[in-house]
Amino acid sequence: MAAHAATHDQLFDSDLRALRASVDLRKGALVVAAVAAVGAALVVALPGAYGAVSAAFAKLGHADPRWLVLALGLEALSFLGHIVLFRAVFLDRSSRIGYAASYDITLAGHAATRLFGAAGAGGIALQVWALRRSGMPGRTVGTRMLGFLVLLYSFYALAVAAVGLGLWTGVLAGGGSIGLTLFPGIAALALVAGALGAAALARRMPGRLAQAGAAVGDGVREATAVIRRRDPRLVGGLMWWAFDIAVLWASFRAFGAAPPLAILVLGYFLGQVGNALPFLGSVGGVDGGMIGALVALGTNPAAAVVAVVVYRLFSCWAPTVPGGFAFASLRRRVASWKADDESPEDELAAARQRRHERVAEPVLVAEPVAA
Repeated sequence: MAAHAATHDQLFDSDLRALRASVDLRKGALVVAAVAAVGAALVVALPGAYGAVSAAFAKLGHADPRWLVLALGLEALSFLGHIVLFRAVFLDRSSRIGYAASYDITLAGHAATRLFGAAGAGGIALQVWALRRSGMPGRTVGTRMLGFLVLLYSFYALAVAAVGLGLWTGVLAGGGSIGLTLFPGIAALALVAGALGAAALARRMPGRLAQAGAAVGDGVREATAVIRRRDPRLVGGLMWWAFDIAVLWASFRAFGAAPPLAILVLGYFLGQVGNALPFLGSVGGVDGGMIGALVALGTNPAAAVVAVVVYRLFSCWAPTVPGGFAFASLRRRVASWKADDESPEDELAAARQRRHERVAEPVLVAEPVAA
């Protein structure tokens, strides 16, 4: 077993080095520092910005703890939804991934996302690594991961389209400029249409664009297959987004009133675009984007700042604590999988099979050459 553990540690360390190599942490830290400097300059330079931020932080000590406890519970339900959808996509009867492993992979992936940023690339890489170590073929992992992302972000795109167009037409109360309602709604619909037609478009694209289009097409087909199974666990995708938005709502209520629901939802989703920025933990990207979107949609600046700061504490940073423990548990779990795959019984069976194959090999006997 010691040999198995040593082999696992070498394998794990090489995988982790590859994951770290994919993201330049020093560059990310420098970007975060630059964003902080620019943010500080804007707070000083923009009229009213300093007063809004000062008022926001003055409110932090006056939060209603009942709403904060509710926010923590809502975030737990959001992660439960992520786990439920994960199991709907990745699990079949031959899988060795139970609920405990699903929890470890999800929470450890979140911690990696916060560490590496870049639109969740770190978390995805860690999840792919764990699934491969569970024995799932690489092609299956890749296709199902794409299908999972298509399902998860289809809720995002459809919500932006529905709420953005609803606010622009006046069907939903709240108002907002054309640039924050109609344009995002059209962009979301175009994104959905592009994903659905990715496979066909890939045949007309050159080089890497064709490969990317084909990959998206594979993800759409995998997502469609899951939908056709009518798996009730698909509700997990809705849970992930809805309960996380509810955390933002509870964060507003902890300090007073929340903005209209449609404004809250659209401001939330527009702010989440900041996750695509290569910042450490998306620091500044999501926070600034969400505050800016909410204020532009008519929310009180001080209320938006304090609510988003508290929301990010619950949504982004608090889960990294159990995520760290899940990461350690996942490492032990992968070691156990590897030990099972290389158990003495398996090695003995393989040796017997090799001996049987040698015995079964035909023996060639030289015939005498005719005179």
